[in-house]
Amino acid sequence: MTVQSQVARLLIQKLSEECEGYCILTGYEELPERFDTDIDFMVRASDFARVPGLIDAIAAETGTVLFQAIPHEVSARAFRLAANDANGLAFIQPDSCADYRHFGKLWLKADELLAGRRWHPNGFWILGARHEFIYYLIKRINKRDFAASHGARLSRLYSEEPQACDGMLRRFWGARSASTLADMAASGDWTRLMQDLQPFRREMREHSAEKFPANFRSYAMRASHTVERILQPTGGWIAFIGPDGCGKSSVIDAVVADFTPAFQKIVRFHLRPKSLPARGNSEVPVTDPHGQPVRGGLFSIAKMFYLFADYWLGYLNGVRKETVRTRLVVFDRYFYDILVDPKRVLYGGPRWLPKVVARLLPRPEMVLLLNALPEVLWSRKQEVRYEEVVRQQRAYLEVARGIGNAVVIDAARPLTEVVGQVREAILTHFSARTRKRLMLTNRSQTGAKSASSQAG
Repeated sequence: MTVQSQVARLLIQKLSEECEGYCILTGYEELPERFDTDIDFMVRASDFARVPGLIDAIAAETGTVLFQAIPHEVSARAFRLAANDANGLAFIQPDSCADYRHFGKLWLKADELLAGRRWHPNGFWILGARHEFIYYLIKRINKRDFAASHGARLSRLYSEEPQACDGMLRRFWGARSASTLADMAASGDWTRLMQDLQPFRREMREHSAEKFPANFRSYAMRASHTVERILQPTGGWIAFIGPDGCGKSSVIDAVVADFTPAFQKIVRFHLRPKSLPARGNSEVPVTDPHGQPVRGGLFSIAKMFYLFADYWLGYLNGVRKETVRTRLVVFDRYFYDILVDPKRVLYGGPRWLPKVVARLLPRPEMVLLLNALPEVLWSRKQEVRYEEVVRQQRAYLEVARGIGNAVVIDAARPLTEVVGQVREAILTHFSARTRKRLMLTNRSQTGAKSASSQAG
């Protein structure tokens, strides 16, 4: 039995035993043996707050890691469990909701949908045909994503309860549009909708399930939800630091490949955000970091102020926004590297100034120092003198001790082992962050360690 199947079976079992009512929304045809990356399910509002505890228990019992919890709507929260399969690190995504909201609007209430649910032969509850029909149609139109395969599914559902589906259509569209949609569903020809979806979407969005004063209360809930997303971004910000020869590029490439499925996007920066213009040759790889003379004192001080502004503007206009949008921001080097090796940016000013700037800059939520003995680093790259390599290796360790959230990785090991260490550190960090935000009680991290150690 695969880990995915274990998660699906446990999820169905716990929903059946511990919730007043539930149903699987879509993608249930081959459950619990097989499914795509996510399992969409609905519970009553009274059970919605208990779902994080159920997911956490499932993670503990399956040896997976509760990696993320993303409140993508007021009454919806997607979870990502990290596990390993034959291809390496994989993510399983149970996606919970109470009332069905999409793009901030309430469309269908859980009590109505659960009252009309039906039993699937594979041993779990699913939506009734009429409710699955309207739920799926609203979802596809709201997303502006409607293909022939979606139409085929809708027509099959429509054929099970045509009159009831007609009634659902009249709740969200006027008589003419509802009749047109019914004709498409009955004939199986959805060409008109695929060619011009926007008029149907515009009319539908004028007929959501909320009216004043419920709509006013919904605005307040959505405002609170937006504040939560800003204050607790569901993306992340990681900086990799370390001397030349530690293998940052190869490790970052592997980490990006591993964690791409867990985020909307992974955004990479080198050294600084580049929110301010730089010289035209600033993107050329540095192969001789100490090959040019440092700049004079005044120019160097100006450079520090320039970098200070660049990092802050880059954070406010880029990094922070990306993390709110569930994106992972990865820096290959950060200002800490300049702190250790100011000659890299030709800085020749007072040594205390970079230390002051470092204290005032926004800090990544996680810093990973790839560390190795000087002789290992020297054997890989000889871009600076050996004595400088020794100094930098010690200086990086000192910087890491002062950061507080830095994790030191043994970069002298083979690449697969180094990537495994990094993967474990990232899984541990995000799991702890998620469980803290969900206010879950402490439990053994055996499952998390098991999954991450297998990943290595």
